[in-house]
Amino acid sequence: MKLIDANDFKNAIFSAFEKLNEKKEEVNSLNVFPVPDGDTGTNMTMTVKSAVKSISEIKTNSVSEIAKALSQGSLMGARGNSGVILSQLFRGMYKALKDKDKIGPNEIKDSFIKAKETAYKAVMKPTEGTILTVASKMSDEALNKYSEDIEVDKYLYYIYLEGYKALKNTPNQLPVLKEAGVVDSGGQGLIYLFEGALNFLNNNLSTDKKEIEINQNNDFNNILNDKKISEVNSSYSVEFNLDLNLKIDEFKEKLSEISTDSKIEGDLGTLKIKTFTENPGKVIDLGLKLGNISNIEINSFNRKEDDNLDVNLNKKEELKEYGFIAVSSGTGYDDVFRSLNFDEIITGGQTMNPSTEDIFKSTEKINAKNIFIFPNNKNIILAAKQVKDLSEKNIFVIETTSIPQAFSVILSFDSTLSPEENYNIMTDALANVKVCDITFSVKDTSISGRKINKGDILGLIDGKIIENGNNIEGVTLKTVEKSIQEDTSLITVFYGKDIKKEEAENLIDSLKGKYKDFDFELIFGGQPLYYYAISIE
Repeated sequence: MKLIDANDFKNAIFSAFEKLNEKKEEVNSLNVFPVPDGDTGTNMTMTVKSAVKSISEIKTNSVSEIAKALSQGSLMGARGNSGVILSQLFRGMYKALKDKDKIGPNEIKDSFIKAKETAYKAVMKPTEGTILTVASKMSDEALNKYSEDIEVDKYLYYIYLEGYKALKNTPNQLPVLKEAGVVDSGGQGLIYLFEGALNFLNNNLSTDKKEIEINQNNDFNNILNDKKISEVNSSYSVEFNLDLNLKIDEFKEKLSEISTDSKIEGDLGTLKIKTFTENPGKVIDLGLKLGNISNIEINSFNRKEDDNLDVNLNKKEELKEYGFIAVSSGTGYDDVFRSLNFDEIITGGQTMNPSTEDIFKSTEKINAKNIFIFPNNKNIILAAKQVKDLSEKNIFVIETTSIPQAFSVILSFDSTLSPEENYNIMTDALANVKVCDITFSVKDTSISGRKINKGDILGLIDGKIIENGNNIEGVTLKTVEKSIQEDTSLITVFYGKDIKKEEAENLIDSLKGKYKDFDFELIFGGQPLYYYAISIE
């Protein structure tokens, strides 16, 4: 019976990543909701990519050390709910493989059982018909089919088949999947990962499998720009991470046109950019046009003073009682958060969920005992919660699912109260804010019996689609009407980057005509993809 050694294990993980990366857009397309945030495949791929990076940095013949790197790398890189759950599956696997040098049937059985247990514990209210169900069925099959002398290849294939069967059954467990005619996207991502691993370990699964060559000596962290950083005087330092959609040489050429002093590092398609420029806006625009960017930092200073920057940043400041972090997705939103004295603003939201590491790094920058995190998106909450276990500071996650919620609940914060009291007050305040979002459909589908066509304008209340049509203002007015309550007194409209100020002012006039006793506020949010975000209080 052939056991899986460290080299096999590492290559199986790399092969799993390649398979998921190849299929990520297909996984994205399985997202049921037609709003433009179908990023399950992207989130899972970025999570595994972070794990692959960690694994590539260690030199070991130990299965245990590889499993540890897999667990830690995926935790730090976890994006979205699917990425966090995946990182917890890997964490459970590490628990089973700790101190192991090779993997046989017993280790496989324990890995699947521990993976299931750990992932279910991480989710407060597990939903069946999701990635959790697929993992659970695979764990059950690992236990059912286990014997000490079973062939590893055959054993893994049995487990795979049960997972595939569970995936195909997810529409029968979640009516919304059945109505849309798709399987669960997270479950599909997990199956693709397992397929990729088995494609390396045996040839049973894919007839169109391409050969994946892994160079063991390849340093994934040293794809460097060969141009030395010159001594120039620039007004801004710009740093960000970029998932590139074209070759690195093409990107270097385009970047050189707007910046003369750049350093590019990266691995497996993810680049870390540091450049000095007179026009940071052009650099960010270039990144947005050519790929997905995250973790943006812009500093204003003279390049020659760069050497003194670290000294200045490291000066000790008095530890304050409270710090605040918000995830934001628009320049107007950013300005409001700054006016409310938020310490750190993380760029992210729909289609660009920040990782656990992004959020953790922001907490480390704040010189405070107690830090409140506002994720402002349902798909970022789990990643934010992982920071509690990573940070030595007291971390409180206010489970905001939209930015207008954060603006409302932060006003209930009272610095004279304890962190726990503030957490409870702000959490309770969430129930007093209804949020309407106006966006568009990216696909033809049917939700709760409502037929939706690609390109329709969608009206959502607290994340649920309640209106669709072909006119932005018309859908907005109907959506607001359905969100009005007896005690409503204030309507705040945040308009996005694709809405002109005059259009937003016309909407306010229409609302004032219908609701003469209400107060109204109009604020530029600058958010992409969503025409309006409206808080009803």
